[in-house]
Amino acid sequence: MSRGADKGVVFDVQPYALYDGPGIRTAVYFKGCPLACAWCHNPESQNGTPEIGWWQDRCQGCGACVEACPHGALSAPGALDRAVCLGCGTCVEACPNRARELLGYRITPEALVAKLVADKPFFANSGGGVTLTGGEPTAQPRFLLAVLARLRAEGIHTALETCGLFKPALVPELAASADLFLYDLKHADAEAHAAATGAGNERILDNFARLLAAVGPERVIPRVPVVPGFNADPEAAAALAALLAARGYGGEVHLMPYHGWARGKYQRLGRPPPATPARELDARLRDPIAAVFAANHMTPVWGG
Repeated sequence: MSRGADKGVVFDVQPYALYDGPGIRTAVYFKGCPLACAWCHNPESQNGTPEIGWWQDRCQGCGACVEACPHGALSAPGALDRAVCLGCGTCVEACPNRARELLGYRITPEALVAKLVADKPFFANSGGGVTLTGGEPTAQPRFLLAVLARLRAEGIHTALETCGLFKPALVPELAASADLFLYDLKHADAEAHAAATGAGNERILDNFARLLAAVGPERVIPRVPVVPGFNADPEAAAALAALLAARGYGGEVHLMPYHGWARGKYQRLGRPPPATPARELDARLRDPIAAVFAANHMTPVWGG
């Protein structure tokens, strides 16, 4: 159990989430992820520490942020040395035009759960709860387990969305702590997975099998990001469906279509845009991809 002084890093808490588990939910976005997916919709989640975003269209070049920075990380409003920046947020407070934003903050499990408890009436009326996502929540295991324990003590249903890349020894603790697992599975081929995410899928698949054995298929829902140029074809879907079937899975599979909405986030973080094409998933591919999972006795469900 984490002590009260142990803080984690989150970058957002969003109420009324509708695609992150059953009912009306509040989604908590953890910072830090062991993968770097080319299509990542939340690039601000990849770095595990607070960082600064810059909205160029809001900036008037007044220089208030440069003068305020206590670490000398800013030589001009648009020139942030991220190797020097500590993400303290002083420049954010100094900016009169909200051109800078602090992405991520440290918080104790107690303080986070105190915020979440306020939404209990919505959870009770809809069969919802709290979904811990990111980033990758298991990248902060002590903080994650402490939050899950406090949410359970409050009688709040919990869902954990995970990329599956964590130490296998964590599986029993997760199985005993979370009510539902939204488990990302991206590609059946290890080389294709590594090329697009920065890591192979061997441990991810092993952890999936371990978790499935520990909690049963009723508490695990595979989620597949369907990305053009990566896995948005019936052949890739068939390989994933065969993989799931071989592990005895026969429940829902959530299919999450790629969109290009996050491309502007990369600019605000001073990073090049993702390598994947800006085009969204062709709607004509939805039925053939879904049919592959249905043919393997699974229930495909398209997400938002």
